[in-house]
Amino acid sequence: MQKYSYVALTPEGKTIKGTMIAQSDEEIKQLVTKNGNYCLSYTRLKDQSKESKPLPLKELINFCSQLASIIHAGVALANALDMLYSKMEKGNLKTITGNLLELVQKGNSLSDAIAKQGKAFPSIMLNMIKAGEQTGDLDKALNKLSEQFDKQMKLKNQIKSAMNYPKILGLITAVVFVILAMFVLPKMVSGMNEVPVMTQILLNIANFLLDYWYIVVLLIVILYFTLPIIKNIPKVRFALDKMKLKIPKVGKLIRKTYTATFARTLATLYEGGISIVDAITMATGTVGNKYVTKQMDEAIFRIKKGEPMSKAIAAADCFDPLLTSMLFVGEESGVLGDVLNRVANYFDEEADTAVKGLTALINPAMMVVMAGVIGVLLLAVVQPMFNFDV
Repeated sequence: MQKYSYVALTPEGKTIKGTMIAQSDEEIKQLVTKNGNYCLSYTRLKDQSKESKPLPLKELINFCSQLASIIHAGVALANALDMLYSKMEKGNLKTITGNLLELVQKGNSLSDAIAKQGKAFPSIMLNMIKAGEQTGDLDKALNKLSEQFDKQMKLKNQIKSAMNYPKILGLITAVVFVILAMFVLPKMVSGMNEVPVMTQILLNIANFLLDYWYIVVLLIVILYFTLPIIKNIPKVRFALDKMKLKIPKVGKLIRKTYTATFARTLATLYEGGISIVDAITMATGTVGNKYVTKQMDEAIFRIKKGEPMSKAIAAADCFDPLLTSMLFVGEESGVLGDVLNRVANYFDEEADTAVKGLTALINPAMMVVMAGVIGVLLLAVVQPMFNFDV
């Protein structure tokens, strides 16, 4: 099967464009003209699977839930993918779905087709679908993935929302500083013989920004592009990720969000039939913290040597202690799957509380910082008015 783009003329004389999958040049002409259209031109499209970027969580949720529903209704996989492809709007997901359809029609399994899409799909999806194919429960595996991605997106959005308020306060503070320092103070001190020290400092900053604004802009651009590179240096990334968990108060709250993500993913993978070692590896990857990854690599090594999972994970200091206690109960009772689900549900609520706790800590801190900056600015403005020093 090959993907084509085509240009055709409708019986009404309207020019239309689109993409379609066909086995040959002859078939694409037949498919385009079957509704009375006249094929003006067609072009074979290159395989873009290797260039695919990771799909957003929202698109993964829709793809998994819709495909699960269609397959559960008894529709064959190739037909299900064709139905999804035909109703999708143009975009990366439509291109990737077309790639999947082409590969499945050639005889590939869905997991094999997904594996050939580069970084478009996360590894958890590949392994869950592979397990679902082996057990004959592909629709259930897709539904579990949809639920998993939905949980991840909600937690991500909560954290993002919690950080919006500090960003807004910081922006307001910066705007107030620029207005006062660059436009208000210079007019107030014009003609004064002696300018208060604090006022003079702010004027010097304002003059520097006016005279050397291009240097400031250049520094901002350099920082914008170099900071992500520096942060991704392995040793720097490891140190920053470790520091997150060691910050008083904040570290404990971050640990709870990590525990929620890890527990939910581990429960999904374990119930999907993935081996416990592979499940722990993939669940750790969803946390996105290099320090946690190192800790769990050591735990996996101990598990492979025969140590109980709960004891091995307890040696790590990256998750809430309650997680290992519950894992121990699950191992001893022989119902690890049920316990993992209960733990996941519990820590989902804990993560929500943790995010609210982070907001409760950050917002007052930002208010104090903003009040301090505004206070200094106001003092610098008031001093020239009364012509006194402090």
